[in-house]
Amino acid sequence: MKFVVDGTHDGVVNMARDVELRDQADQGEFGCRVYFWSGPWVTLGRFQSAPKDLIDPTAIEWIVRPTGGKAVLHGHDVTVGLAAPLAQIGCSSRELKRAYRALILPLVSALRECGVPCVLAEGTIHESKGIRTSDCFAFNSANDVVDEITGIKVCGCALQLTETSVLLQASIPYTQPLVDPSSVIREAAPGQSAEWDPQGFPEKLELALRYNLVHV
Repeated sequence: MKFVVDGTHDGVVNMARDVELRDQADQGEFGCRVYFWSGPWVTLGRFQSAPKDLIDPTAIEWIVRPTGGKAVLHGHDVTVGLAAPLAQIGCSSRELKRAYRALILPLVSALRECGVPCVLAEGTIHESKGIRTSDCFAFNSANDVVDEITGIKVCGCALQLTETSVLLQASIPYTQPLVDPSSVIREAAPGQSAEWDPQGFPEKLELALRYNLVHV
């Protein structure tokens, strides 16, 4: 597995490097990036549009992700790009949920090691809470990672499956937003974030990935 703590970049660089991870996974290489943002940016899901989903597309830097999902405000988060050959995680291109679970569970484990009390929302009282809007953090689906006590979404995740690989992009806030989400994203959730120290997260994530996916 290629694991990189990749520093701080703008949205153009960050998305290009995640696409590169996906392309490398298509060629058989498992890769993970942990990175940050050079100020507030919004990433839109690949099926969203700035005029529809942003209040004023000229008021903030934004870019479209290769993955689906809803809009995510960055700059106060640690972000993970994780790409795996489907064969290495025992999945086909039709098994989206299975591929997601294979990648997200090590991430949940790493966050818990960092003191973030998170679980998948499925089967908890926090499942299906919120309102479906343009904002990723406004609604908890069964597969979302939430605080097991408060129900606040801990991690905004989106996937892209190709015939041979899966790319997971995960945004994990660790402090309060640099700008008010409601001033940027239409019908945004309140900017509630778990406050935690991400310094040890990359090491714990790498260990969790290698432990849970022993062949990488």
